[in-house]
Amino acid sequence: MSFGKHLSKLHSAMNGLLLRNTLWMLLGDGIRLLLQMVYFVIIARTLGASGYGLFIGVVTLVAILTPFSSLGRGELLIMNVSRDKELFREYFGNALFMTAVSGIALTVFAIILGRFLLPESISTSIIVWVAVSDLIMYRVLEICGQSYQAFERLKRTAQLNMLMGVVRLAGALALLFVAAQHSVEEWAILYFLTTGVMAVAALALVIHELGGPQLHLQKVVKEWRSGAYFSISQSSLVVYSDIGKTILVKYASAQHAGIYAAASRIVDVTLAPIYSLMSAAFSRFFQEGKYGITASVRYANKLLLISLAYSAIAWLGLYLIAPVLPWILGEDYRFAVEAVQWMALIPLLKSLHFFAADALTGAGFQGWRSAIQVFVAALVAVLHILIVPLFLWKGAIVVSIIGDILLCCGYWGIIGYLQRRERIVGVTGQLTN
Repeated sequence: MSFGKHLSKLHSAMNGLLLRNTLWMLLGDGIRLLLQMVYFVIIARTLGASGYGLFIGVVTLVAILTPFSSLGRGELLIMNVSRDKELFREYFGNALFMTAVSGIALTVFAIILGRFLLPESISTSIIVWVAVSDLIMYRVLEICGQSYQAFERLKRTAQLNMLMGVVRLAGALALLFVAAQHSVEEWAILYFLTTGVMAVAALALVIHELGGPQLHLQKVVKEWRSGAYFSISQSSLVVYSDIGKTILVKYASAQHAGIYAAASRIVDVTLAPIYSLMSAAFSRFFQEGKYGITASVRYANKLLLISLAYSAIAWLGLYLIAPVLPWILGEDYRFAVEAVQWMALIPLLKSLHFFAADALTGAGFQGWRSAIQVFVAALVAVLHILIVPLFLWKGAIVVSIIGDILLCCGYWGIIGYLQRRERIVGVTGQLTN
């Protein structure tokens, strides 16, 4: 393909609304991540590698359960409201209802699970603060952001992201200058308070601008399967991405978990532009997907070209910037240099499977996406248990990269199969999922 055709692809992909939404999300995510990096440095230095590792171990354990706290209602909101704006109030109400009910139940489950999987040095109260924050409060905040996303008003979503970064930074500064002991438990309390403040503010804003929630219990029951697909998909994503942190806390040491978590955070920063593009384009995938998997993949390929070009630059940037980390984070994190350089490949791999996954979802093949993610997550979890105790954070990184490669192969393999099937029998996701 000629360079001119590549430029034509880029131009058609980045239409006016998509470009504006992407830029708003990039601005919002960029400022939030900048603020997160500041509070990350404060927390990492204040708690030390061991304390930070313990906290991240709890966060990761809770994160595996987080998607089930709303059972995919936020994604169902985007899918349905992006096609019919009149459905917003009932899907918003259903999402909040499921978050409240399942969030409380999952908090209890997180406490029980934590007693088995986390070290005894982590108190139950820390698990409670983090669980309520992430399983209920943060999910409400996410649903509010998804509400604006469904209306393609990503300026508001971006502003919520920025404010979340500001509030979290305020919490980190409170830990540094106000807290008495600079302990993990004190940060867990501040973590809960900052999330709660943002959730209440975001909820009030959505009700004022878009409308109040209405509960439609019949749809809650009717759409449980579709919502479960989204929940399983998201939870599997957390397992293959982050379970290594919890395994490191349990079977290696909190310090090794802290090193791995710090390196992961640095890589996440470089993924911000890709996440912004995904957020801006997500509702469009459902619009394109109405015409089948081929239309959805055609749209994904246009975005993939942009993402891969950026990822190649990010790979080089991560490798070159890594040596300055001990100077920023402290000598506790000297091994994070090598860890970041090992993980520099990850943005490229994630670009390859992120848009393939959204193409499947947009065309109605969330079931296939979830099945692939569950298989990869289960395999990655087993590999972490077998490899991490022997090779520590290096083993965790290798297993994480294996997971990304498997997702690339799985998604693009099933896309090829579905496209062939669509060409032969004209079947769309609504019939084959």
